[in-house]
Amino acid sequence: MFSSCQKEIKNNSKPHDNYTECGGIPFDFSTGALVINEGSFQGSGKVFHYNLVTNTISKNLYLNANCDVPAGMFLQSAAIRQNRVYIVANGSGEIQVVDRNTFEYKKSIQLSYPRYMAFEQSRGFITNGTINGYVYVLDEHDEMIDSISVASGPNPIIASNGKILVGSLGSWDNTLFSTITDSTVTIINPSDLSKKELLAWSKPTDFVEDKNGKVWVGCSGNGQYDYGNDKPPAFVKIDVLNEIVEDTIIVGEAGNSISKIAINPEKDIIYYYKSDGVYRLGINGEYKNEDVFIPTTGLYGIEVDPKSGDVFVFDAVDYSSAGRVRRYDSSGNQVASVEVGVAPNGAIFY
Repeated sequence: MFSSCQKEIKNNSKPHDNYTECGGIPFDFSTGALVINEGSFQGSGKVFHYNLVTNTISKNLYLNANCDVPAGMFLQSAAIRQNRVYIVANGSGEIQVVDRNTFEYKKSIQLSYPRYMAFEQSRGFITNGTINGYVYVLDEHDEMIDSISVASGPNPIIASNGKILVGSLGSWDNTLFSTITDSTVTIINPSDLSKKELLAWSKPTDFVEDKNGKVWVGCSGNGQYDYGNDKPPAFVKIDVLNEIVEDTIIVGEAGNSISKIAINPEKDIIYYYKSDGVYRLGINGEYKNEDVFIPTTGLYGIEVDPKSGDVFVFDAVDYSSAGRVRRYDSSGNQVASVEVGVAPNGAIFY
């Protein structure tokens, strides 16, 4: 059954503290990807540019464009809409909106714990990953206009088939001093903000859409605090048009969870990682029983270049010194390895 949204509007956008107009930076962003460096525990996160032609790095884009004002603490993600880039900093509870071509600051959006963004029908949708889960809605001018109550700990989000899908995996409860787990995918209709909830195995952590318009949910399975409730990692396939779970495919043993996932340009092979490296899963079941595709450890994120199909993995190393991005072709051969900032967790491609 569909239900109407619960109205709750948090603090609306307000100017960046200490911001002074600097005019941005002249830079050709079209040659590569923006690497999101989460930052250390006491430091600020940074955005680097990865030139995909030369395999070189340009550092500190936001700082250089905005008078050395940091983008925020713990950069979680970034997203692009038209001529704007949105940099999500969950540690400082803000989203910096910058010009896509110059990285010049435009405005700041304040939330308690922003995570990820998606866009549909001229609206922006932001997951706010607290125990009392909400998705916040922006209009085409980046003004906050509404909110939708969802299950606890909303995290990944994707636009598909004219709808918005949100994964809730639970959150830490300071009152109970324990983790509240969840396994809900909420499907939102952007037109009227009505919603429907589906049960998706255990802890949905990421989404991709395949060539047939089906959404695949990477589910981590059991977590550190799930004593006595072990579940292996799995992929859940959702028929978005009919709003049903179509299939669930287990990919491994309980305790060896998966996190972020990515898909190739043809949208028929999903990449994911475990503790021992990168694995593949074809949308028709190919590679399900394959050994590790790219042996490696210490991964903190994964992306696929939507043009070349190259696989990029993000190594946080020790979460306090420079991390690395390693690039592989679609056959699993390493192409490059570059040093980046502290705790790199992903990238967006121009």
